[in-house]
Amino acid sequence: MKLTESAVLRYLGYGNAAAEGRVSLLIRQIAAELRECASPKHLFGIWDCRVDDSSLALGNITINSKRLAEHLKGCRRAVLLAATLGAGADSLLRRCGVRDMGKAAIAQAVCAAMIEAYCDQVESEILQKIEAGLCLTARFSPGYGDFDLSHQKDILRLLGCGKIGLALTDGYMLTPSKSVTAVIGLTKEKRAAEGKCGGCADKQCAYREI
Repeated sequence: MKLTESAVLRYLGYGNAAAEGRVSLLIRQIAAELRECASPKHLFGIWDCRVDDSSLALGNITINSKRLAEHLKGCRRAVLLAATLGAGADSLLRRCGVRDMGKAAIAQAVCAAMIEAYCDQVESEILQKIEAGLCLTARFSPGYGDFDLSHQKDILRLLGCGKIGLALTDGYMLTPSKSVTAVIGLTKEKRAAEGKCGGCADKQCAYREI
């Protein structure tokens, strides 16, 4: 799993700027600790889907989201993905946050970059499972635009995420916290601007890559 300092700095709001010495040292130290305590796990499934102007239907669920429907326009199959770094990552975050808020912020960024890198790795596995010639759209997660967080419950149920220790709070937040669910479309042609930020409407996001 490729975890780069530049990815961590993006989550810290550095943009293309280089890190100062202490920040760079803490990134390396925390990344090494995270690799020791994290236990990355994932599940995914592939379903036929139906997309109209404002909703996506797959499996036995319907997701009402114009943004998601636009993102998956033309797709006839879609992937549901769930991934987590495990409870060890949450324990590391708590330890880092006890006395040093600066270290806590860096730890949050390192964990965010690692779950992102892990999802990228899982996408390579998904590509081996799908029909030759198909491409993946960018991941689209609950909480983006009008894709309501309550759909986390549907995704966890369909994938059986208890098997990897993934659950929800009453407010539909994932636990362990460094976890991701997402929908990924399957397309016959690679789409333009399919980078991590290409399909997002939030042009002012501090984490934006393009």
